[in-house]
Amino acid sequence: MTDLLPLQEGIPVADDPVILLFGAVYLLVVVLIGVWGYLRTKTTGDFLITGKSVGTWVLAMTAFSVIQSGFGFVGGPELVYEFGMTGMWIFFSAPLGFLITWVLLAKRMRLLADIRNVLTLADGMYVRYESDAVRGLTGLAVAVGVIAYLATNLAALQYVMRAIFGIPVIWGLVGGAAILLAYSMLGGMIAGVWTDFLQAITMIVGAVFVLAYALSFGGGMEGISRNLASADPDLISPFGTMGGETAAIFAALAWWVLFSVGAAGQPHLVTKFYMSKSLEILKWGAPIAAISYAISSMIAFSAGLSMRSMVEGGTIQETFSASEVAPVFVLEFTPSVVAGLILAALLAAIMSTSDSFLNIGAAAISRDIPRAFGRPIDDDRTELRVTQGALAGLTVLSTGVVYYSDALVGILGTIGWGFFAAAFVPMVVLGMNWKGATAEGAIVATVAGLAINVVYSAVPMAAEVAGFAGLAAAIGAAYPFPEAFPVGAVAMLVAVALFVGVSLATRERSYVPADLQALIER
Repeated sequence: MTDLLPLQEGIPVADDPVILLFGAVYLLVVVLIGVWGYLRTKTTGDFLITGKSVGTWVLAMTAFSVIQSGFGFVGGPELVYEFGMTGMWIFFSAPLGFLITWVLLAKRMRLLADIRNVLTLADGMYVRYESDAVRGLTGLAVAVGVIAYLATNLAALQYVMRAIFGIPVIWGLVGGAAILLAYSMLGGMIAGVWTDFLQAITMIVGAVFVLAYALSFGGGMEGISRNLASADPDLISPFGTMGGETAAIFAALAWWVLFSVGAAGQPHLVTKFYMSKSLEILKWGAPIAAISYAISSMIAFSAGLSMRSMVEGGTIQETFSASEVAPVFVLEFTPSVVAGLILAALLAAIMSTSDSFLNIGAAAISRDIPRAFGRPIDDDRTELRVTQGALAGLTVLSTGVVYYSDALVGILGTIGWGFFAAAFVPMVVLGMNWKGATAEGAIVATVAGLAINVVYSAVPMAAEVAGFAGLAAAIGAAYPFPEAFPVGAVAMLVAVALFVGVSLATRERSYVPADLQALIER
């Protein structure tokens, strides 16, 4: 175990050269990958989609890791610790989400990249619908969702930086954001996918160790179950405790829908298909990504339940917040080598996943939205530099969200996921599989999905920060579902219904470009 120096904040700091060494070496490797990526980046296509150079294993691993990342390692154990089995419905659902996404979109998106040489999701949707309004809304939805999702990873990063280097959480946030920005501006997506691959392997190995130590620490599943059942039987019930017994059932089912079907609306996953070397390598990507995600999710399951069990059983005192469960467990109850491996891999995970978010968000600002207004940046090198410049603004905004918000990391993650799912499941999944989809349907669905998420998720959070607790409470009271029912699931289902309804009402305007006819019929 590590020697620990207790500080005022809940996360202990490892006074251990092994953990410091792992952290320092991993950061060095990440920076070197960034420099290597910079040297290989010559065009915007290289920066955003690696020049279509990614093979099967790298594609599958980077797909799984961008979904897991800081949300899975910090937010996952946090939700399981706080709400019991409710949180596990996310991790039951996500592997199915990879299969759904691969079946519905993988070949279609890869062919689209060949037929029209698209670089971003908005490029692809413009080609499908031939509408500047669709392109602009896609860019806007990406930029808004990126801020929420990037904030999730920065919120996780501040805790990991503190755990490894012993710095205050605020400096972990600011310093981590600065390192992330430098890394992202250097290497683009080339650096991101290879860092994803490295951290994916490390997280899978680390998850097996964490499961073993968590079960040992908690007295095995029998001991964990006994402690949790004596405190609150709902903690180990199939649906957990989020919102009470009845509400937890609906919350769990809603998360199942949101994180399985909603996976196909995540632009940081969907645009990975553009990067594939060829169609042939897509065949085994889904099972590899799904199995890898399932294994890595053992961190959330084992650490969250084990720590809650020991608190309820009186073995340890709760001197930490739910957001700190995973770092505390790794530092306190695993050997130095395992702790160093897990925390260093998490650093890489957050860096590479955040890099993906920054790239698609910056491209939305510098490429997609200007083109929607008929003012494209024609020079490729200039567009690349403007894209890199947009990274800074997104990083600053996301850092501000983390600093001013006290939302759980896991809740921030579900908000970001919900933004993307509501905006893009109808437009992308239905649009790329149904000839009857129309631009009008895509526009109405996207506006409605964004509006529901903004009104019921973003505005209350901003109102709380600004000191308008009454406004936040009023909006919460107007929400027609139990508080535990995720807004993103409601927004996605409403958006799908509107997309189908409006497309049917405007079916005389449905149009598929001639070169995409065969693609949609596949």
